[in-house]
Amino acid sequence: MTAHRRTEITIETDRVLIIRRRRTVRAWCQECGGEVEMVSLGEAEALTEVSGREFCESAQAHSWHLSESQEGTCLVCLESLRKSL
Repeated sequence: MTAHRRTEITIETDRVLIIRRRRTVRAWCQECGGEVEMVSLGEAEALTEVSGREFCESAQAHSWHLSESQEGTCLVCLESLRKSL
């Protein structure tokens, strides 16, 4: 009888996100119940690699926290993005 050898290879990958502080804003997140770092919609789209209409659908699916700044621009809670990635 011949012995069979089995080789198992495990590959681990990591994802590194670099978020520049000058692009974040401290703001109140209603869902988190506190002041958190938030990014603009454009920055959030770049981080998640999802854009346009798909981003709105993904925001609901992943429970990303959306808010509006005093200037009327859309902000996304960085903590909720981080947890989903």
